[in-house]
Amino acid sequence: MSKHKVLSYSAISQFEHCPLQYKVVKLDKLYPYEQSEEAKWGDYVHKCLEDAIMQGVPLPNNVSQYQPLVTAVETRRANGWEVDCERTFAIHNDYTAEFTTDRDVWWSPRNALAGKIDVLMVSPDKDEAVIVDWKTNKSAKYADPKQIDLYALCVMLAIPTVTKVTGCLMFVCDDYKMVRSTYTRADIDRLKEEWRWKINRVILAIVNDNFPAGEATPLCGWCPHSECDNWQQGQDYLARRKKRR
Repeated sequence: MSKHKVLSYSAISQFEHCPLQYKVVKLDKLYPYEQSEEAKWGDYVHKCLEDAIMQGVPLPNNVSQYQPLVTAVETRRANGWEVDCERTFAIHNDYTAEFTTDRDVWWSPRNALAGKIDVLMVSPDKDEAVIVDWKTNKSAKYADPKQIDLYALCVMLAIPTVTKVTGCLMFVCDDYKMVRSTYTRADIDRLKEEWRWKINRVILAIVNDNFPAGEATPLCGWCPHSECDNWQQGQDYLARRKKRR
């Protein structure tokens, strides 16, 4: 088993959906990552939006429809808000937090969680923060606000003056549908306990080498681990879906 990487929202989400997949993909690394065309498009959109927001680079024609998003961020900046993109954060084992450029953030034993915020905006008085995470999924149907929970926790831990955080999952390919949550410092203890519990579940599984397969779902059809009993059920679903098209 390879060296354990600092946990992230995506890693914990994968573990919660299927501990076995988490083990063979994230820990044992039996299946090298192959970026899908959808993921490549997502990275491209993120980079275009980042360059437009941070450097004023015009959006290419194939993503020019997202200019209203850039304009909305620019409006906040014009009103004195601090704006940044792709901010890497770490939540330490003692539940202090920081934004960092340290390349070892994902491997440091002092970090319990790490991640990257697509857009972070902080008000001039540093009392309020807005988090935006761009989503290029075709549907917001399965949006998970827990991602914003984690990012909001980090912001409130790393910036003690912030008393209110508004977080938004913005589905840019689904009519700009938003999944929005608001947090105050009264939520910190609850969020800390929730994420501590999530982390401990993963650690306990690693210590006991206990990674059962998750419940069979249509997503099993995309899993690389064909040795799992659930894999064939997923393949059958994909075959049925293809026939319906």
